[in-house]
Amino acid sequence: MDARKITFDQEFDRIFSNAALHWIVDQKAVLKGIHRSLRPNGRFIVQMAGKGNAQDIISILKDLLTKSSWRQFFEGFSFPYGFFSAEEYGEFLNEAGLKPLRVELFPRDMKLAGAEGLEGWIRTTWLPYTERLPAEKRDMFIQEITVHYLKNHPADADGVVHLGMMRLEVEAYKP
Repeated sequence: MDARKITFDQEFDRIFSNAALHWIVDQKAVLKGIHRSLRPNGRFIVQMAGKGNAQDIISILKDLLTKSSWRQFFEGFSFPYGFFSAEEYGEFLNEAGLKPLRVELFPRDMKLAGAEGLEGWIRTTWLPYTERLPAEKRDMFIQEITVHYLKNHPADADGVVHLGMMRLEVEAYKP
């Protein structure tokens, strides 16, 4: 079901999510449903992308979306991910009636196998961007992102491309 419209009522002792909830901007709706779904003393544990995640890629995307060759496909587009700080997420938890035990934002080095690995990651992770393009232009867009990224962040001696990611880990409970 849509995570923003969870309809369970005190059915779970534990709710866990890994690398999924950052795809939803409206975390308040998600947490309201999680609160309703948990039994008293139930726990919510999540790991997802956080504030500052993939910042170098996001900067490239912001720049590309202003160029005349891509701008037309992104009219009315808004950032599709919920990348929050630990402080923001702690406030969301409190508003939802969940008590934070741990809310941590920390860096993670993602390693990809060269330009090909980077292109594959862009192709699958940045769908809200690539799906706006005609199919025949998607590979060119992905290659342009890759070239820009590798210009400033070349692969290491082993051919590995490193991406700076930020992860948000949360553990909370329903009193």
